[in-house]
Amino acid sequence: MKSQTWSAIVLSGGTNKRFGSDKAAALLHRVTLLDHVLSFIPKEIKTVIVGKDVFEEPPLGGPVAGIARGLQEIDTEFVAVAAVDMPYGSALFSQLLSSIKSDAAMPIDADGFKQPLCGIYRRVALLSAIEKLGNPHGQSMRALCELLAIDEVQVDARALIDIDTPEDLISAHSSPRLTGL
Repeated sequence: MKSQTWSAIVLSGGTNKRFGSDKAAALLHRVTLLDHVLSFIPKEIKTVIVGKDVFEEPPLGGPVAGIARGLQEIDTEFVAVAAVDMPYGSALFSQLLSSIKSDAAMPIDADGFKQPLCGIYRRVALLSAIEKLGNPHGQSMRALCELLAIDEVQVDARALIDIDTPEDLISAHSSPRLTGL
């Protein structure tokens, strides 16, 4: 996989209402969730952390607004999008990049749902979809995805752990640390 053809946007902002504190700083196996996400992205890949490196205006606009803000810093053909609360999702980027044929490639979870906050997108298609939505503040990922042709990719379900609550974090501690797929 050519590193100069893709960049990454990591979404680490948000209100963290259900979690109760900053998810990015939460520890899983003694490593922050943000560091887990970053550990699977090669060092030579340009990575923009929304909520740390850059901030959307106005703040707290949701993931579509965060992606729109991150895209302002990216000029590669493909862009990977990772949510900080999916600490192992970025381990799938190589597989997703090799699977993309349409506008985006996303993993499918155990229930058959697409995971757009762990996907690879064609930058031009993503920009076009966001433009069609209008103001990205408060827009849903579902609405964004409806404007894209998406390749669904079967993946190792262990990589799709999603930590939304303190109970999710406790549960994740009982699973082995994922170091590669």
